[in-house]
Amino acid sequence: MCDEDGLGVDTCGADQAGVEAATLAERYTSIGTDFQLGMTHLREASTLEMAVMTGAMDYAATVIEHLTRLQEFTGALGESAQQAAAAARQADYQIGTGLGSVYAA
Repeated sequence: MCDEDGLGVDTCGADQAGVEAATLAERYTSIGTDFQLGMTHLREASTLEMAVMTGAMDYAATVIEHLTRLQEFTGALGESAQQAAAAARQADYQIGTGLGSVYAA
């Protein structure tokens, strides 16, 4: 379905980019939880150092928020790229069909 005629949108490239972004988003699924677990281990190891524990938990909350947003944005990016590829493929097909009827006349 991917013609290399140099015309229209490279829908295969867009599809591939979307698949790669979606795969990356899947890898990020547990990144916040994994980070939080690591920070919990740090807190447990530093129970005698309240300043370390407090700072680590504040830092963890901020990073977890950003990691969660990264995962969400990456997932949306993958989905959007695949939807755009499908829309471009449909537009290319419709344009090609329309041009075929012009040349047939």
